[in-house]
Amino acid sequence: MNVTESIRADAARLLTEGRAKMVIGYGLRNGRSVPVFLTEPQGADSLHYGPQCTLNLAAYLARPEVRRNAPLAIVAPPATLRSLVVLAAESQVPDGSVLALAVGPQEYHGVVDVAAAAEIVRKHYASPEVDPDLAARARELAAMTPAQRSAFWREQFAKCTRCYACRAACPGCYCRRCVAETNMPQWVSTAARGHGNYAWHILRAFHQAGRCVLCGACEAACPQGIPLMLLNLSTAQEVQEQFGAKPGLDPAAKPVMGSFRPEDKDDFIR
Repeated sequence: MNVTESIRADAARLLTEGRAKMVIGYGLRNGRSVPVFLTEPQGADSLHYGPQCTLNLAAYLARPEVRRNAPLAIVAPPATLRSLVVLAAESQVPDGSVLALAVGPQEYHGVVDVAAAAEIVRKHYASPEVDPDLAARARELAAMTPAQRSAFWREQFAKCTRCYACRAACPGCYCRRCVAETNMPQWVSTAARGHGNYAWHILRAFHQAGRCVLCGACEAACPQGIPLMLLNLSTAQEVQEQFGAKPGLDPAAKPVMGSFRPEDKDDFIR
């Protein structure tokens, strides 16, 4: 069987056996990949997998209407596998509540739990593939002065309409109430301009530091074409350099921004 046929067979089996009440996967509509939510085994024939299946389906796991159907199974390419591991480390995926139909660019690893998903990531996908053009742009950004970088991002963030599509597409944005919408006190201006836009994007990048799996869902969802992956990659590289941390490898890992080690550098303290 090819990858799509294997996914269909396992999805139908999981639903038939009751190991999953819902399977979240990819389907095709007018030649485009769309998310599919199955609760009956006979619907498994609607599943599809191919190069266009890039949406990180782990973002749906935070939704109450989806969580009510646990235990769940989710079609999980490498980035989604990493997201599942991160969510498990942050106690967002209770033990036994989610199974992954783990799939690679051309291979299918079968049905696994979160612990096995982490093992697959460590063995096969420990370092996310980065587009060479994006890597080159990150090097150019790093070579700028702080003032030049600030000016660059102010220009980019000025495009933002505050639609929050980036937040909706991100598995790491699962807060029930976002700080960007808190008004007592109001930490971030909700106006789609100037300081409010800058604060929103920098704050979100900070919250994703050490957690972002570089799936690209946020940039793909942005209607204004803001280069969010450039910001994410630059932040991820800094986190790895400073803390040696890669997200999505260990479901028991402590968050980079929520823990410390005695040997951490403290030369920034004045």
